Amino acid sequence: MSYKDANIIQKFMRQIKNYDTENFIRSILFCFGAPTIKGIKAACLINFRRRDDENMRVLWRRNADKWLAPLGVQWLLLNEHDENKNALVLIYRRELLARALGCVAACEILKECGYPLDDLDACLTCLKKKIGGEFPHEIGLFLDYPPDDVKCFMKNEKCENQLRNGYWKVYNDVNKARRTFRKYRKAECDAARLILTGK
Repeated sequence: MSYKDANIIQKFMRQIKNYDTENFIRSILFCFGAPTIKGIKAACLINFRRRDDENMRVLWRRNADKWLAPLGVQWLLLNEHDENKNALVLIYRRELLARALGCVAACEILKECGYPLDDLDACLTCLKKKIGGEFPHEIGLFLDYPPDDVKCFMKNEKCENQLRNGYWKVYNDVNKARRTFRKYRKAECDAARLILTGK
């Protein structure tokens, strides 16, 4: 991430810190969900959290469809039943997610992890159930990370031999990962700039 990009994200985070809860959630959504909203990433995982006494889930459920449905984006609240008040949300584009999970390499990993294949809704339900236990590292497949890198990370959680670190731990094609990171970051920074100007 360039200094300029880091600066705009820091400025964005400082500005929204004192927003009311609904505007805080919406700002975080449109900034860090931008790669999916713009259709360049199958899904984004966003943890809406600020203060311990702030119930993000209530406002998320009340507003999410209104914000996302017109954009063709769907969502899944992953931590619905734990005691915390944060909202851990997967936002996704159904057709892009089905494609990401449907490639041969992704299917092999999902099958090994006990996911039902050929049924996106069943896969999402399975992921949600797993979130309650040990964190499922195969979630990287849902987030559109390269299956080869997800597989390497799952075998090597200490991240030895990683070639680069960004949106995911890169073990294979560094140049392709770098280009992808730039696209994701540009989408987030463009969104942050718009939000900072009140759009």
